[in-house]
Amino acid sequence: MLQLNNVSYRKSKSDLVNSVSATVHAGDRLTIFGPNGAGKSTLMRLMAGIIKSTSGTIMYNDSLQTKNAIGYIPQQLALFENLTVKEHLRFYQKMTGNNSKSFMNEMIETLQLKDFWNKQIDELSGGMKRKVNLAVGMIQQPKIVFLDEPFVGVDLAAKHDMLNWLNQLNSRGITIVFVTHDWQVIRELASKMWLMENGELLQKTTVDEVVEDRVELTGVSTALDKMVSFHRT
Repeated sequence: MLQLNNVSYRKSKSDLVNSVSATVHAGDRLTIFGPNGAGKSTLMRLMAGIIKSTSGTIMYNDSLQTKNAIGYIPQQLALFENLTVKEHLRFYQKMTGNNSKSFMNEMIETLQLKDFWNKQIDELSGGMKRKVNLAVGMIQQPKIVFLDEPFVGVDLAAKHDMLNWLNQLNSRGITIVFVTHDWQVIRELASKMWLMENGELLQKTTVDEVVEDRVELTGVSTALDKMVSFHRT
């Protein structure tokens, strides 16, 4: 369980995240939704321990020590162009100390990386790079993983493989928290939804409630209301 208590993050006298209190439970499938500049990615980086909050606390299972249990997959590719897929995965496997061959083999098969095993990153399509980026972030087998726009520039086939892998992991109890504007991904991967705007967590709801128009959007701006309403149609 990840517990946020009055978490804020300020930069250049601006509140990028303002007094957020919420709980992420083990096995959750959570998407953080809102317009650009809402604070979604910043909040996720705070939860992942990439940046430190200005105030408030973030506890993982009643402990501040979270790094070993948390995976973070940024929107910007964390890959080396001149290394092969094999070299990437072997390198990060050694870094994390995860020597599980069965997990590695399953990930390679599900993401369909085997045919590209000896290709350099600069030879891959955008979708393949995203799949390798996902694999790198999952090698340590985290208990909770944060993904920032992981499907940008991904074709339908690559998206299918990535969703398949993430859903498999979630079925084993891995908690998934992600940011995306892709409503298809939200419908297939998320069950819970946080609505954010101007650094504030306005509502905690479910994807079904939003889609079926069973949640009253209180406190949200016209812009966010339109974003949500668009996907209800």
